[in-house]
Amino acid sequence: MAETIDIVYIGTKPVKKDTITGSRLQFPRMTPIPVPADIVPMLLDHPTVWRKAADMATVKQEQEAAAKQAAEEAARLEAEEAARREAENFLIEGIGDLGKMTSPQLATLCEAHELGIKKEAQESVPDFKVRVRDAIKAKLAQAGA
Repeated sequence: MAETIDIVYIGTKPVKKDTITGSRLQFPRMTPIPVPADIVPMLLDHPTVWRKAADMATVKQEQEAAAKQAAEEAARLEAEEAARREAENFLIEGIGDLGKMTSPQLATLCEAHELGIKKEAQESVPDFKVRVRDAIKAKLAQAGA
């Protein structure tokens, strides 16, 4: 009988069929399978798919680290997206959508809520909307605290 070496499939599918060497072997994920030594080098040419069974502990650590990094990246992206949505949100409950208001409407709103904000001479309307929104949110937070 030919010499065998234990090989492990490290991919994401539950079972991987050997389509490289034509051996018709099936590899359940993270389960050592004895493979004839003459086809092992062909499989190990694909290190993201197959590894020697002796490397299984290292592979698990690498996969856990990659999963942790992916989760952290997803959390960071979600926080950035939430911050972006908040920065673009001009809807204030009880007042309406400041994003749809004109400069005179915003000035009237500032007077009605006694914000003490006036549009500067060279200030753009979007910048003025941001200042008004932030002032109203600060006033509502102060009143709620």
